[in-house]
Amino acid sequence: MTDLAARLHAFLTAQVPEATDIRIDTLTPVSGGNARKAYAFDLVMGEKDGHIDIPCIMLMQAGAGQLESDLTAEFRVLEALHGTGVPAPQALWIDADGSGLGAPTVIMERVWGETDFLALRAPEPAARNKAIALAFADAAAKLHTAPLDKLGFLGVTTRETTASEQVAIWEAQFLKQRMEPHPAIAFAFQWLKTHAPVAERISLVHGDYRLGNFLFEGERITALLDWEMAHLGDPAEDIAWAYRGLWTPQMHVPIGDFVDRYHAAGGPAIRPENLLFYRLFGEIKHAVISVTAARSFADGRSRNVRMADRMTLALPCIKQFLDWLPA
Repeated sequence: MTDLAARLHAFLTAQVPEATDIRIDTLTPVSGGNARKAYAFDLVMGEKDGHIDIPCIMLMQAGAGQLESDLTAEFRVLEALHGTGVPAPQALWIDADGSGLGAPTVIMERVWGETDFLALRAPEPAARNKAIALAFADAAAKLHTAPLDKLGFLGVTTRETTASEQVAIWEAQFLKQRMEPHPAIAFAFQWLKTHAPVAERISLVHGDYRLGNFLFEGERITALLDWEMAHLGDPAEDIAWAYRGLWTPQMHVPIGDFVDRYHAAGGPAIRPENLLFYRLFGEIKHAVISVTAARSFADGRSRNVRMADRMTLALPCIKQFLDWLPA
C-alpha cells in the first residue's frame, strides 16, 4: 500500500501539474469484482482558491477474468456521459498502459450508495425494492436516449446489422475461449444468426445492465457502474439482460411493468420479438462469459478460485435458451 500510494501521488502530480500540496488520504482496498482491484481514497490538493477534496475510486486490472474489455473505451464512455443526465460516475484520469501505476487503471469520482443486489431481490422491504426497480427503468430510458455524438470511438452500427454484429462478437469469443466443442452453444449461435431482428433505434447500450451494477441510496439510483461491455446497439438488449434469472427484479416489478415504466420515462419502443431475441442471446452470452472465466483459470492467467467452476453456470444458460426457443 505504501508503494501504491507513492505511485499514485506521482501519477496525480503529473496529471494535475497546476495543483499544489497534493495529498492521498485513506487509501483503502474495496471490493472490485473478479478481474479488478479497487481502492477508495480522497484526493486533497491546493488550488488558487484554497484546497479541494475529491472522493475517488481507482480500478486496476488484475489479470485475466471472465471478460476481455477495453479500459480506454470504458473511460471514454464515462467522459461522454458526463452532463447528459445519465447517472454515471465522472471519469477523472486513466493510466491506459499501467506505466504510472503498475497496471492499467482508471480513476473516477466516488459516488455514495450501496450495491447489495441480494437485498433488492428480497421480499422485504417490498416498497423500497419496487421503487428502485422502477427507478432502474427510468435510468434505462435516460441511457437509451442519451446523445451519441461523442461516442464515435465505439464504431458504427445500423438498425439492420447491430444484432448480427453482437452475435458475431460473442461467437468469436466463444470459439477463442472454449476448451471443448459445446454443440448446444454452437447450435444456439446458428439460431441467433438466422433470427437477428432489426432494432427500433441505435442507442448506447450498457451491456451489463442489472441489479448489482448500480449504487442506490434509499429509493434513488445514484450511479450506474461497470461499463466494460458498453457499445452501440439495440436498447432491448439491456432490458432483456436486466431480467436474467440470476438478478431479475421480477418479484417486485414484472418485466411488462418495467417496459411500461421505461416507455413512460421516454425510453424508445421495445418490440416483443426483439426482447425475446435478446433474452435468448443473453443466456448464450452468459454461457460464453462462463467459458471465458473457466479458460482464464485453466490457463493459469487467473488464480481467482471463483473462476474454477464457472462452467457449471453454462448448462443452466443453455437449458433456459432451449426452454424459451420458439417452436
